[in-house]
Amino acid sequence: MPTNRMMITGSTDRYFGRKPGHCKVQRNVNRNILMAQNGNEIMETLELKNITKKYGKKHAVKELSLLINKGDVLGILGENGAGKSTTMSMIATLSKPDEGDILIDGESIIKSPSKIRKCMGYVPQDIALYPMLTGYENLKFFGKLYHLNRKEIAEALEKVTAVIGLSSEVLNKKVGTYSGGMKRRVNIGAALMHDPEIVIMDEPTVGIDVNSRKQIIDTIIELNKMGKTIIYTGHYLDEIEHICNKICFLREGVLEEFDTLDNILDTPEGRITLEQYYIGKVSKH
Repeated sequence: MPTNRMMITGSTDRYFGRKPGHCKVQRNVNRNILMAQNGNEIMETLELKNITKKYGKKHAVKELSLLINKGDVLGILGENGAGKSTTMSMIATLSKPDEGDILIDGESIIKSPSKIRKCMGYVPQDIALYPMLTGYENLKFFGKLYHLNRKEIAEALEKVTAVIGLSSEVLNKKVGTYSGGMKRRVNIGAALMHDPEIVIMDEPTVGIDVNSRKQIIDTIIELNKMGKTIIYTGHYLDEIEHICNKICFLREGVLEEFDTLDNILDTPEGRITLEQYYIGKVSKH
């Protein structure tokens, strides 16, 4: 399975009979393709050790350290530009830290990125699907990229479609005809085809209606019940409070707080909401 970006773009364009680089959606799909490696492994710990990422002279992330255990649902909070998406991109091996390391069970994913790709599903903020294909065809396509055989794809489709909650009638229609919420649910499904241990979700509920948001949150809760470790960022604090057991707060790329949700919200004056916590953090700046 090639991981070079140009090789990936060429291979998928040939798959659809187009010249490389001519598909508008290709940039988004390439991120999912880069994660597509066969198999998965049991993950016990994911550790970020003093990772730093700079763009020019500006620090996007500075000396960030986190320890994420199997079954955690980590919510990453911070204002725009705090380094949330950059952090998730580095965990997903889509960009390299300038300094520091990221470890799965003590093994560096920077030195061996294929290890984390085997056990990770990445749900990008942008829709990474082909609109001219049906929902089923998109899911099958990503199943093939994960090197699943025909039987494994059929089994994965049964499980994944049950989790994302879309009917056969919907999945047999072209994705280009879907509502925003339906597209986002298939977007999640594409990242689940190889049954990953870790699922990274970058604002999966942005720009959709309340009912679709609830369906996606229910999906995340179900995934966690199945033992998945989830790393999550989003702008809706109520949903983060509902699904996460750990919270980290970033300010200008620097970790300001990392603790369990209960420890953060239980104050000497009584329990507060995550929104109250967030407003308090932002107002202090």
